[in-house]
Amino acid sequence: MFSKKSQNEFPFVSNYFAQCFNHNRFPQSIVFEGLDPYAQLFFALELARIANCSQDKNPDCDCLNCRWIRSNAHPAINFVSQLHFKPQDDDAKTVISAKQAKAVEKELHESSDYHRFFIFFDAKSTPMSDSAIKSYEKYCPEGFEIIPDNDWSLFHIDKKTFNETVPNILLKSVEEPPERTTFVFLTKNKADLINTIVSRSQVFKLNAKYTKENNDFIFELFSNYPKITCEQAFSISDEIQNYIKENEIRSSVVLDNILAYLSDVYKNTGLKKAKDDIKHISQAHLWANSSMSDKVIFDTLMLQIARGENGQ
Repeated sequence: MFSKKSQNEFPFVSNYFAQCFNHNRFPQSIVFEGLDPYAQLFFALELARIANCSQDKNPDCDCLNCRWIRSNAHPAINFVSQLHFKPQDDDAKTVISAKQAKAVEKELHESSDYHRFFIFFDAKSTPMSDSAIKSYEKYCPEGFEIIPDNDWSLFHIDKKTFNETVPNILLKSVEEPPERTTFVFLTKNKADLINTIVSRSQVFKLNAKYTKENNDFIFELFSNYPKITCEQAFSISDEIQNYIKENEIRSSVVLDNILAYLSDVYKNTGLKKAKDDIKHISQAHLWANSSMSDKVIFDTLMLQIARGENGQ
Protein backbone atom coordinates (compact mmCIF):
# COMPACT_ATOMS: atom_id res chain seq x y z
CA MET A 1 0.00 0.00 0.00
CA PHE A 2 2.69 2.53 1.05
CA SER A 3 6.08 2.97 -0.59
CA LYS A 4 9.08 1.27 1.01
CA LYS A 5 10.46 4.69 1.88
CA SER A 6 7.40 5.57 3.94
CA GLN A 7 7.21 2.17 5.60
CA ASN A 8 10.89 2.32 6.57
CA GLU A 9 10.92 5.93 7.79
CA PHE A 10 7.45 6.11 9.36
CA PRO A 11 6.33 2.55 10.22
CA PHE A 12 3.82 3.53 12.92
CA VAL A 13 2.01 6.19 10.87
CA SER A 14 2.06 4.00 7.73
CA ASN A 15 0.51 1.13 9.67
CA TYR A 16 -2.09 3.42 11.27
CA PHE A 17 -3.31 4.79 7.94
CA ALA A 18 -3.25 1.33 6.34
CA GLN A 19 -5.75 0.30 9.02
CA CYS A 20 -7.80 3.43 8.28
CA PHE A 21 -8.04 2.43 4.63
CA ASN A 22 -8.79 -1.20 5.46
CA HIS A 23 -11.67 -0.20 7.74
CA ASN A 24 -12.86 2.69 5.57
CA ARG A 25 -12.44 5.21 8.40
CA PHE A 26 -10.28 8.08 7.28
CA PRO A 27 -9.64 11.35 9.19
CA GLN A 28 -11.26 14.49 7.82
CA SER A 29 -8.39 16.67 9.06
CA ILE A 30 -4.74 15.82 9.71
CA VAL A 31 -1.89 17.82 11.23
CA PHE A 32 1.61 16.56 10.48
CA GLU A 33 4.35 17.71 12.88
CA GLY A 34 8.05 17.30 12.22
CA LEU A 35 11.29 18.84 11.05
CA ASP A 36 10.97 18.10 7.34
CA PRO A 37 8.07 19.52 5.29
CA TYR A 38 9.06 17.47 2.23
CA ALA A 39 8.63 14.24 4.19
CA GLN A 40 5.19 15.46 5.25
CA LEU A 41 4.17 16.54 1.74
CA PHE A 42 5.08 13.24 0.13
CA PHE A 43 3.39 11.24 2.87
CA ALA A 44 0.24 13.34 2.38
CA LEU A 45 0.42 12.69 -1.37
CA GLU A 46 0.77 8.96 -0.74
CA LEU A 47 -2.40 9.14 1.34
CA ALA A 48 -4.13 10.99 -1.49
CA ARG A 49 -2.94 8.45 -4.05
CA ILE A 50 -4.13 5.47 -2.01
CA ALA A 51 -7.47 7.15 -1.26
CA ASN A 52 -8.09 7.76 -4.98
CA CYS A 53 -6.53 4.64 -6.47
CA SER A 54 -9.04 2.77 -8.64
CA GLN A 55 -7.16 -0.54 -8.59
CA ASP A 56 -5.03 -2.35 -5.99
CA LYS A 57 -3.59 0.72 -4.12
CA ASN A 58 -0.05 -0.65 -4.49
CA PRO A 59 2.84 1.83 -4.84
CA ASP A 60 3.44 0.86 -8.49
CA CYS A 61 -0.22 1.08 -9.55
CA ASP A 62 -0.61 2.64 -12.99
CA CYS A 63 -4.27 3.64 -12.90
CA LEU A 64 -5.21 7.11 -14.14
CA ASN A 65 -5.66 8.55 -10.63
CA CYS A 66 -2.25 7.33 -9.49
CA ARG A 67 -0.58 8.74 -12.61
CA TRP A 68 -2.32 12.09 -12.13
CA ILE A 69 -1.18 12.36 -8.51
CA ARG A 70 2.41 11.40 -9.32
CA SER A 71 2.55 14.19 -11.92
CA ASN A 72 0.79 16.77 -9.69
CA ALA A 73 -2.15 16.94 -12.10
CA HIS A 74 -5.05 15.39 -10.16
CA PRO A 75 -8.15 17.65 -10.17
CA ALA A 76 -9.01 16.81 -6.55
CA ILE A 77 -5.57 17.22 -4.95
CA ASN A 78 -5.12 20.86 -4.00
CA PHE A 79 -2.03 22.59 -2.66
CA VAL A 80 -2.91 25.72 -0.65
CA SER A 81 -0.04 28.17 -0.08
CA GLN A 82 1.02 31.69 -0.98
CA LEU A 83 1.71 30.35 -4.50
CA HIS A 84 -1.06 27.79 -4.97
CA PHE A 85 -4.86 27.78 -5.17
CA LYS A 86 -4.94 31.53 -5.83
CA PRO A 87 -8.07 33.34 -7.06
CA GLN A 88 -7.34 35.75 -9.91
CA ASP A 89 -8.00 38.82 -7.77
CA ASP A 90 -5.81 37.64 -4.87
CA ASP A 91 -2.57 39.62 -4.67
CA ALA A 92 -1.44 38.38 -1.23
CA LYS A 93 2.18 37.22 -1.40
CA THR A 94 3.31 36.52 2.16
CA VAL A 95 0.26 34.82 3.69
CA ILE A 96 -2.43 32.31 2.87
CA SER A 97 -5.32 34.71 2.37
CA ALA A 98 -8.99 34.91 3.31
CA LYS A 99 -9.79 34.85 -0.43
CA GLN A 100 -8.07 31.49 -0.72
CA ALA A 101 -10.02 30.14 2.25
CA LYS A 102 -13.26 31.28 0.64
CA ALA A 103 -12.19 29.65 -2.63
CA VAL A 104 -11.72 26.38 -0.73
CA GLU A 105 -15.22 26.78 0.71
CA LYS A 106 -16.61 27.38 -2.78
CA GLU A 107 -14.83 24.30 -4.09
CA LEU A 108 -16.43 22.17 -1.38
CA HIS A 109 -19.91 23.14 -2.55
CA GLU A 110 -19.23 21.47 -5.89
CA SER A 111 -19.68 17.72 -6.20
CA SER A 112 -16.69 15.45 -6.80
CA ASP A 113 -16.19 11.83 -7.80
CA TYR A 114 -12.84 11.77 -6.00
CA HIS A 115 -11.48 11.90 -2.47
CA ARG A 116 -10.45 15.55 -2.24
CA PHE A 117 -7.33 16.66 -0.39
CA PHE A 118 -6.45 20.24 0.59
CA ILE A 119 -2.80 20.34 1.68
CA PHE A 120 -1.78 23.57 3.46
CA PHE A 121 1.85 24.72 3.65
CA ASP A 122 4.12 27.74 3.28
CA ALA A 123 5.82 28.23 -0.09
CA LYS A 124 8.25 30.72 -1.62
CA SER A 125 9.01 31.35 -5.28
CA THR A 126 12.71 30.56 -4.88
CA PRO A 127 14.67 27.49 -5.97
CA MET A 128 15.16 24.77 -3.38
CA SER A 129 18.33 24.87 -1.29
CA ASP A 130 20.81 21.99 -1.52
CA SER A 131 19.47 20.54 1.73
CA ALA A 132 15.89 20.80 0.43
CA ILE A 133 16.86 18.99 -2.78
CA LYS A 134 18.39 16.19 -0.70
CA SER A 135 15.22 15.98 1.35
CA TYR A 136 13.03 16.01 -1.76
CA GLU A 137 15.01 13.17 -3.28
CA LYS A 138 15.05 11.20 -0.05
CA TYR A 139 11.29 11.21 0.54
CA CYS A 140 9.97 11.39 -3.02
CA PRO A 141 8.35 8.04 -3.93
CA GLU A 142 9.38 6.56 -7.26
CA GLY A 143 7.65 8.19 -10.20
CA PHE A 144 6.51 11.38 -8.43
CA GLU A 145 7.26 14.72 -10.16
CA ILE A 146 5.89 17.41 -7.86
CA ILE A 147 8.39 20.27 -8.34
CA PRO A 148 10.06 19.26 -11.63
CA ASP A 149 11.52 22.69 -12.44
CA ASN A 150 12.73 23.46 -8.89
CA ASP A 151 10.99 26.84 -9.11
CA TRP A 152 9.54 26.99 -5.59
CA SER A 153 10.48 25.92 -2.07
CA LEU A 154 8.36 24.29 0.60
CA PHE A 155 8.16 25.34 4.27
CA HIS A 156 5.94 24.74 7.29
CA ILE A 157 2.94 26.95 7.92
CA ASP A 158 2.77 28.94 11.13
CA LYS A 159 0.61 31.66 12.66
CA LYS A 160 2.30 34.34 10.56
CA THR A 161 1.56 32.77 7.18
CA PHE A 162 -1.74 31.19 8.28
CA ASN A 163 -3.17 33.76 10.68
CA GLU A 164 -6.30 33.33 12.75
CA THR A 165 -8.72 34.92 10.28
CA VAL A 166 -8.15 32.32 7.57
CA PRO A 167 -8.51 29.09 9.58
CA ASN A 168 -11.60 30.55 11.25
CA ILE A 169 -13.24 30.74 7.82
CA LEU A 170 -12.46 27.05 7.34
CA LEU A 171 -13.53 25.79 10.78
CA LYS A 172 -16.95 24.48 9.83
CA SER A 173 -15.57 22.67 6.78
CA VAL A 174 -12.67 21.19 8.76
CA GLU A 175 -15.08 19.97 11.41
CA GLU A 176 -17.83 18.74 9.07
CA PRO A 177 -16.47 18.47 5.54
CA PRO A 178 -18.32 16.82 2.65
CA GLU A 179 -17.78 13.09 2.32
CA ARG A 180 -14.39 12.02 1.00
CA THR A 181 -12.67 15.29 1.85
CA THR A 182 -9.48 15.62 3.91
CA PHE A 183 -7.57 18.68 5.08
CA VAL A 184 -3.83 18.31 5.76
CA PHE A 185 -1.68 20.91 7.54
CA LEU A 186 2.13 20.69 7.39
CA THR A 187 3.71 22.15 10.54
CA LYS A 188 6.90 21.99 12.55
CA ASN A 189 4.85 21.95 15.72
CA LYS A 190 1.10 21.85 16.29
CA ALA A 191 1.51 24.96 18.46
CA ASP A 192 2.07 26.84 15.18
CA LEU A 193 -1.63 26.36 14.36
CA ILE A 194 -4.57 27.86 16.22
CA ASN A 195 -6.09 25.45 18.74
CA THR A 196 -9.46 25.30 17.01
CA ILE A 197 -7.85 23.67 13.96
CA VAL A 198 -5.71 21.29 16.03
CA SER A 199 -8.68 20.21 18.17
CA ARG A 200 -10.58 19.21 15.03
CA SER A 201 -7.66 17.24 13.57
CA GLN A 202 -5.70 14.08 14.20
CA VAL A 203 -2.07 14.98 14.91
CA PHE A 204 0.85 12.79 13.81
CA LYS A 205 4.59 13.26 14.20
CA LEU A 206 6.63 12.55 11.10
CA ASN A 207 10.15 12.75 12.50
CA ALA A 208 12.66 10.70 10.57
CA LYS A 209 15.62 9.16 12.33
CA TYR A 210 18.69 11.41 12.46
CA THR A 211 21.36 10.44 9.93
CA LYS A 212 24.37 12.20 8.49
CA GLU A 213 22.43 12.68 5.26
CA ASN A 214 19.62 14.44 7.14
CA ASN A 215 21.84 17.26 8.24
CA ASP A 216 25.52 17.25 7.31
CA PHE A 217 25.94 20.61 8.98
CA ILE A 218 24.94 19.48 12.50
CA PHE A 219 26.72 16.16 12.12
CA GLU A 220 30.00 17.89 11.29
CA LEU A 221 29.67 20.55 14.00
CA PHE A 222 29.11 17.89 16.64
CA SER A 223 31.81 15.54 15.36
CA ASN A 224 33.68 15.92 18.67
CA TYR A 225 30.60 15.29 20.81
CA PRO A 226 30.49 14.56 23.74
CA LYS A 227 34.00 16.03 24.17
CA ILE A 228 33.24 19.55 22.91
CA THR A 229 35.45 22.07 24.73
CA CYS A 230 34.51 25.60 25.84
CA GLU A 231 36.73 27.03 23.10
CA GLN A 232 34.98 24.88 20.50
CA ALA A 233 31.60 25.90 21.93
CA PHE A 234 32.02 29.54 20.85
CA SER A 235 33.29 28.50 17.43
CA ILE A 236 30.32 26.19 16.92
CA SER A 237 27.96 28.94 18.07
CA ASP A 238 29.44 31.35 15.49
CA GLU A 239 29.06 28.78 12.71
CA ILE A 240 25.43 28.15 13.66
CA GLN A 241 24.65 31.88 13.63
CA ASN A 242 26.24 32.27 10.18
CA TYR A 243 24.31 29.25 8.93
CA ILE A 244 21.01 30.74 10.13
CA LYS A 245 21.72 34.05 8.35
CA GLU A 246 22.92 32.46 5.11
CA ASN A 247 19.94 30.11 4.86
CA GLU A 248 17.38 32.62 6.20
CA ILE A 249 15.93 30.16 8.70
CA ARG A 250 14.74 30.45 12.28
CA SER A 251 16.92 29.47 15.23
CA SER A 252 14.24 26.94 16.23
CA VAL A 253 14.94 24.94 13.06
CA VAL A 254 18.60 24.44 14.05
CA LEU A 255 17.58 23.68 17.64
CA ASP A 256 15.27 20.95 16.37
CA ASN A 257 18.07 19.46 14.28
CA ILE A 258 20.43 19.45 17.27
CA LEU A 259 17.64 17.82 19.29
CA ALA A 260 17.21 15.13 16.62
CA TYR A 261 20.95 14.46 16.65
CA LEU A 262 21.16 14.20 20.45
CA SER A 263 18.04 12.02 20.60
CA ASP A 264 19.60 9.63 18.13
CA VAL A 265 22.84 9.56 20.14
CA TYR A 266 20.95 8.76 23.32
CA LYS A 267 18.79 6.13 21.63
CA ASN A 268 21.80 4.31 20.20
CA THR A 269 24.30 4.71 23.04
CA GLY A 270 22.31 5.37 26.21
CA LEU A 271 24.78 8.19 26.95
CA LYS A 272 23.51 10.08 30.00
CA LYS A 273 25.15 13.32 28.86
CA ALA A 274 23.03 13.27 25.68
CA LYS A 275 19.90 12.92 27.81
CA ASP A 276 21.01 15.87 29.97
CA ASP A 277 21.86 18.00 26.94
CA ILE A 278 18.43 17.35 25.44
CA LYS A 279 17.01 19.31 28.39
CA HIS A 280 19.11 22.32 27.39
CA ILE A 281 17.41 22.31 23.97
CA SER A 282 14.00 22.76 25.58
CA GLN A 283 15.33 25.71 27.53
CA ALA A 284 16.89 27.21 24.38
CA HIS A 285 13.53 26.94 22.60
CA LEU A 286 11.99 29.08 25.34
CA TRP A 287 14.71 31.67 24.81
CA ALA A 288 14.07 31.64 21.05
CA ASN A 289 10.33 32.15 21.60
CA SER A 290 11.11 35.14 23.85
CA SER A 291 13.01 36.85 21.01
CA MET A 292 16.43 36.45 22.64
CA SER A 293 19.26 37.00 20.16
CA ASP A 294 20.74 34.03 18.34
CA LYS A 295 24.18 34.87 19.75
CA VAL A 296 22.98 34.65 23.35
CA ILE A 297 20.95 31.50 22.65
CA PHE A 298 23.71 29.49 21.00
CA ASP A 299 26.64 30.84 23.05
CA THR A 300 24.79 29.81 26.20
CA LEU A 301 23.58 26.48 24.83
CA MET A 302 26.98 25.39 23.55
CA LEU A 303 28.69 26.39 26.80
CA GLN A 304 26.15 24.33 28.74
CA ILE A 305 26.88 21.36 26.49
CA ALA A 306 30.66 21.86 26.77
CA ARG A 307 30.61 22.23 30.54
CA GLY A 308 28.17 19.40 31.11
CA GLU A 309 25.91 21.59 33.22
CA ASN A 310 22.86 19.93 34.72
CA GLY A 311 19.71 20.69 32.76
CA GLN A 312 17.40 20.61 35.74
